[in-house]
Amino acid sequence: MSKKILIIDDDDDHLAVTSNLLRHIGKFNVVASTDSASAMEIIRREKPDLILLDIMMPKVDGLSICKQVKESSDLNYIKVIVYSAKIFEVDRKNAMKVGADAYISKVIESGKLIDTINKILS
Repeated sequence: MSKKILIIDDDDDHLAVTSNLLRHIGKFNVVASTDSASAMEIIRREKPDLILLDIMMPKVDGLSICKQVKESSDLNYIKVIVYSAKIFEVDRKNAMKVGADAYISKVIESGKLIDTINKILS
């Protein structure tokens, strides 16, 4: 049974590349959205196994979404990987404070993304 991954990122190009990469692997059911304002509605509807979540988005930032997921008794089982162009340690610490299961840089090799997803979902 394939795992469902929800990607929330306001960057259309990055969203397309990441979605295509994960779909190409063939073992993930990928759902993608650029709409951070309705993220919680999408999460409740899709019930993903993992959320790949950008931090910097215009309407609702990824850390706020992560915190809502992890504080929700009916959603807190969902694994969250926060990813960002921000590369500072303070950003990683802030993500972990709100409950992220992992933090990775957007400027990564595709192999590291896949390894992190497999590790979190195993």
